[in-house]
Amino acid sequence: MIGSSRGQIGEAHGTRSHSRVQLTRSCARPAPPDVAAFHGGAVDWGRDGIYVPFGGGSNDWAALELAAWLASAADVPIKLVGTTADPSRTRRDASRLLADASIALQRVVGVVAEPVLAEQSAQALLAVVEPASLVAAGLPDRFRAEGLDATRTALVRSASPPVLLVQRGARPGGLAPGESRTRFSWSLEG
Repeated sequence: MIGSSRGQIGEAHGTRSHSRVQLTRSCARPAPPDVAAFHGGAVDWGRDGIYVPFGGGSNDWAALELAAWLASAADVPIKLVGTTADPSRTRRDASRLLADASIALQRVVGVVAEPVLAEQSAQALLAVVEPASLVAAGLPDRFRAEGLDATRTALVRSASPPVLLVQRGARPGGLAPGESRTRFSWSLEG
């Protein structure tokens, strides 16, 4: 576990199944800063940038924020990945959500994110992220109780690029609105 004032990055070692155990131990405890677990080989910044599967959850926002800082430092693009429409379930595509996230990212960090739509399946996501330098994904909201879901498990087990799984900490992130500071935020300082 590598710590900093902004967050912690855990490095998963060993086999892919061992990585889940390491990830569970690293992220099972609540922490004031964001927490991330890295799995995979060295990041090849010469590939197609950082891909962020995005559904709008708090951990997805944390992953997007971390991706933005990394992309800015490495001078690589960000691609926001959302799902296509599913008419059988009366579900629209994620283009509006991706546009909102991209605008927030552009305003706060000055990084432009390109939207990419994929079918709602682990295989489709794996195909879309294949050219990435790095995949930054938020942990499922119910990670502590249920562990990784099928999609994130597929990313860790089968994605070619390295994967960074992120959990939002108690501190408001850089993309959080100013009103997210509560009267109890002072206890998170220092």
